[in-house]
Amino acid sequence: MDDRLEEIRERFGDLLDEETAKALANYSPNSQEFTRISEIVPGRVNIRGRVSGIGSPEFANEIYISDESGRVRVLVWDKEIYRRAEIGMLVEIYNGYAKEGRKGIEVHVNKYSIIKFFE
Repeated sequence: MDDRLEEIRERFGDLLDEETAKALANYSPNSQEFTRISEIVPGRVNIRGRVSGIGSPEFANEIYISDESGRVRVLVWDKEIYRRAEIGMLVEIYNGYAKEGRKGIEVHVNKYSIIKFFE
């Protein structure tokens, strides 16, 4: 990874901050590594699970995703994506941003994230 990171730094120079350069160095289009929900730590994360709850849109565009290891609150910044969520759907989130929230660890899905729903 160090060689790849150095190559990215040379190619893009000051156009990328360090976090973005590291994310690009770690990126692999064939990689579909997902973090178990119980193992989420603050930072960028890919998760997979089922929609196990949908919060009130008046409060926040929140959905809850569960896998065999636990459940996490996901805040979806795009209302159209939020409206597509249904209980029981399989969901994959790529490049979400996990952080400590008022209710524990939570994942934010923003314009840099990809979210896929499956029946």
